[in-house]
Amino acid sequence: MDVYERRCRRLMRAYPPRFREHRGEELLGTLLDIAVPGQLRPSLRDSLDIVRGGLRARLRGRPPVVQWLLYRLFGRLVSDRYRMWVRDDLRGRLYIVYALIPRVMLIALMLKAVDDLALIPSGVELLSRWIFPLSYSLGIWSIMATRRKACGRYDLEDVDAS
Repeated sequence: MDVYERRCRRLMRAYPPRFREHRGEELLGTLLDIAVPGQLRPSLRDSLDIVRGGLRARLRGRPPVVQWLLYRLFGRLVSDRYRMWVRDDLRGRLYIVYALIPRVMLIALMLKAVDDLALIPSGVELLSRWIFPLSYSLGIWSIMATRRKACGRYDLEDVDAS
C-alpha cells in the first residue's frame, strides 16, 4: 500500500462503516484510477468531495434527533429503518465513551435531585459521596442492557466495541 492509497483510505473514513463495506473498494479504485503517477495525496477538491459525501452519508443514515436522544439517554431502540446505524454505533471504538457520558450525567442529576430533596436524613451524606460511582455503575449496566436488547431486536451478532 503506497502513500496515496493510505491517504485515500484515511479520507474514506468520513463515510460510515456500512458504506465502506459495500462501496469502499469501488471508491478507492476510482481514486486510484484518477491519480496522476507519482501523486502523493488526493487533490484538495477530491478530498473535500470525499469528506462532504461521507458526512452526507452519515447524516442521511442517522435517526431523527428525538429518537437519537431517547436511544442515547435512555437506551430506547430506534425504528428498524436505522438498524445498520445501530450496528455501526455498537461496533464503534468509542461506543462506551459516548454512550456512557450522557447516561452518567443524567443518572447523576437524578441522584443529586433526590439528595437535594432531602429524601435522605440530613445527617447522612452517603448518597452525596456515592453519586458518581453509583451513576457510573448504573450507566455501564444500562449500556450493556441496551446492547443486548439491540442485538436481539435487530438480529445482530454479538457485537464487541473493542
